[in-house]
Amino acid sequence: MTAEERTDVFVVDDHAVVRVGVRSFLEGTGRFRVVAEASSLTEARMRMSTLPETTTFLIADMQLKGGSGIDIIREARLREPPLEVIVLTSFPSARILRRALAIGARGFVLKEAGGGALLEALEWAQKGHIYLDPRLGEAIVDALVFPDNVDRQASEERLLTLLADGLTDRDISHILSKPQATVSRDISLLLKRMGVTSRAAAVSAALRRGLLV
Repeated sequence: MTAEERTDVFVVDDHAVVRVGVRSFLEGTGRFRVVAEASSLTEARMRMSTLPETTTFLIADMQLKGGSGIDIIREARLREPPLEVIVLTSFPSARILRRALAIGARGFVLKEAGGGALLEALEWAQKGHIYLDPRLGEAIVDALVFPDNVDRQASEERLLTLLADGLTDRDISHILSKPQATVSRDISLLLKRMGVTSRAAAVSAALRRGLLV
């Protein structure tokens, strides 16, 4: 496989040893090429603006200097073309998992899992699937188990998370890969079901009811 045929990856982690390890492993497979690295949120934003258009993946930690990895995931998904995101972290939690999935992350891998799990997550994402490291255990259960109507409730919680982040209909449609008109309709239906008349009121009600964490 030539360099031009490899999949380009952007790696963001505040530990140099992790970045070196990810680069060495991925490039050693002959299937991926790390085109940029960053160690902080500020640096990641700078690198994001200069990434080659061929960049396909962002592999990012959630604990970054200067802010949360959630911020860089959001920007990666709003980029044109958007990046597919794999979260690589040492600190699993239901809250982080739910936020990352809501804004478009395609995989969640523990650092202790090793290169095999990361490679599997990338392969799943390339096929349009979501990979959740089985070592996440209870974090997966807490994040994904809903009491009723799983599909609708999961979808509504995701919409509420994006509204809480202050995103516009256009941004949300980009992240969800849905037409903007469909997103606007879904938001209107959600407000009606919640018995509120504004997005701010919906977010406030969701926080009171424990739908957002």
